[in-house]
Amino acid sequence: MSQILSLVDARAVVSTGLRARGNWAVRVAPVHALKCNVIKQGACELKVGDEQWSLEEGSCFLVAADLPFVIGTDLNRVPRPAEEVFAGTRANDCAWLDAGPGRGFHCLGGRMELPDTADFLVEALPPVVVIRADEPVAGRLRWLADRLEEELAWQAAGASAMAAQIMQMVFIELIRSLPEGQAGSWLAALADPRIGASLRAMHRNPERCWRIEDLAGIAHLSRSRFATRFRTAVGHPPMDYLLRLRIALARKALAQPGATIAAVAACAGYNSESAFGFAFRRITGVTPRQAQAMAGRTKG
Repeated sequence: MSQILSLVDARAVVSTGLRARGNWAVRVAPVHALKCNVIKQGACELKVGDEQWSLEEGSCFLVAADLPFVIGTDLNRVPRPAEEVFAGTRANDCAWLDAGPGRGFHCLGGRMELPDTADFLVEALPPVVVIRADEPVAGRLRWLADRLEEELAWQAAGASAMAAQIMQMVFIELIRSLPEGQAGSWLAALADPRIGASLRAMHRNPERCWRIEDLAGIAHLSRSRFATRFRTAVGHPPMDYLLRLRIALARKALAQPGATIAAVAACAGYNSESAFGFAFRRITGVTPRQAQAMAGRTKG
């Protein structure tokens, strides 16, 4: 998981929180980022698609990228657009929504931006993750939320950087609290002692000239049973997964200053630049040189 998070290079940022009272509902438009909220005070309802959850104080939820959702204390009313509710709210601050008499509500929000290399992470997560207040991980999330609130309130030197790091830890806690992950993903497969062992071997040495027999031996399965079980657990055939892993690692390496295509190809396990280029283009749709140029423009 550490390798995947490093590979994805996704960065969490603190978004505006919300304080409210009374009966209210807010619709959050889809964004290409993971969105999370920690309920600091009060209770609310969360609706994503046709599913709905009741969240109490101390709960936390994560919504996958590109999914709209509605949050509020009364989802039967017409929800107000989030952009209207949060208009004029400063970064790292809380919006205020007064919907009349009623219990107070407070949540802290964050988002994790997703670069082009985020597929490995995105496909492993379910559309919605809900952590209840009585789950063990909820205690760590509450502690992090308290630290986050302190940093935002104190505004000491480096507060914004510290808050971003704390929010990154919130996302990591949420992600690693789900060893089962999304069915048919590497995160789900880690829970399988046989397939998980072969996955870890591939991630430790992606450049090795792996054969199905080698990986099946690590899993203590026959070649055919391993191939079937791997595809069911991970969602890809073993060699296809290895190819995608190598190209993802290569894509990040190509973006580093001074990287040469020949060196990156060798580190990815390819003996020739042409073979590497063919595989790279098959997965990404661009050549290694084009990927390098695009990465340079993005950094510039």
